[in-house]
Amino acid sequence: MTNKRKDKEYEVTEHQLFISSFKHWLRLKKENKIAPSKKKMARKITLFVILSAPFSWLQSILIAARLKGISFKENPPVFVIGHWRSGTTHLHYLLSQDKRFVYLDSFQAFFFRVAFVSKGIMRPLLAKLMPSTRLQDNVKIDAHSPQEEEHPLTNLTEKSGMQIFFFPKNRSYFDKYNVFEGTTEKEIKDWKKVYLKMLKQISLFQGKKKQLLLKNPHNTGRVKILLQLFPNAKFIFIHRNPYEVYSSTKYLYQKAVKTQFLQEFSEKEIEERIIYCYEKSMQKYLNDKHLIPEDSLYEISFTQLETQPINSLEKMYSELNISDFNKNKTHFKTYLETVKSYKKNQLVDIPSEVKDQINTRWKFAFESWKYEIVD
Repeated sequence: MTNKRKDKEYEVTEHQLFISSFKHWLRLKKENKIAPSKKKMARKITLFVILSAPFSWLQSILIAARLKGISFKENPPVFVIGHWRSGTTHLHYLLSQDKRFVYLDSFQAFFFRVAFVSKGIMRPLLAKLMPSTRLQDNVKIDAHSPQEEEHPLTNLTEKSGMQIFFFPKNRSYFDKYNVFEGTTEKEIKDWKKVYLKMLKQISLFQGKKKQLLLKNPHNTGRVKILLQLFPNAKFIFIHRNPYEVYSSTKYLYQKAVKTQFLQEFSEKEIEERIIYCYEKSMQKYLNDKHLIPEDSLYEISFTQLETQPINSLEKMYSELNISDFNKNKTHFKTYLETVKSYKKNQLVDIPSEVKDQINTRWKFAFESWKYEIVD
């Protein structure tokens, strides 16, 4: 994300789809109507797609044979899941201090299709241009910071729930590829193929002998499909007070997601979308979590992680049978020292009509994780 004034205010002038393939971009435009007010950005995406194409082709040729040798059977990924704004990023950053893990970093996430052939030039450039904190929550970020793999997935296939961040009128992306409702067997098979290849590419770039640590809120409703790919994977689920999740997600839309819209979408529509996505993804997780073996799932609240981070991590490592907690304890404490002065965003009040919707449609979440409903 390019900034106008370093470390002060930032204006997003880039788009997530800049590094898409031309074929993929044409498919998205065919499936969705771009608003007249967004045509300028669409033309800019087209330009970057064309300019990046030769480098993408070169990368595909160079890494094709190397990808064949990567397997996750002996070393399956660890998945950090939970709804947006529930503490997934904090947990991801914290766990990434354990050097057994590798993770998708910001540079590869945003330059995925050209990362191998451009890292010598583009990584230092990105380090200079990108803001020092995330727009939505002031979390520190740089070219090496952990990122979620849904970002590059949007450049590889239309089969990504994050496409609703660009084409909000088309909710089918979320329904079909985040909670897999109305998805054909062929579409599921195609999704698995693209996702697995993407993870192999992340592993190859970051260090194929280490275990992948993946944080992705979009995966919260994909437990069943992910287990089909990685039956021995570990899952860490984090939850937070639903009212705080709503307020923080609304802020996320205002500061970041809306900058990526290629269609007009009203505030009322955004409010309904937030309620809908939480309702569907969290219910899907609750319906499917029994499929995860008991020693492969750990649930934690944001409050627990925030108030007792070391004790929470020790218990997590123990219950998931992850070794070497004591070896990494110092790394965890050192990282926590660097963020002890971090201040969360001031959450705004929720309108009464929206709170009524939350209390009704998210009642299952309040009950499942023992949060108090406030009238």
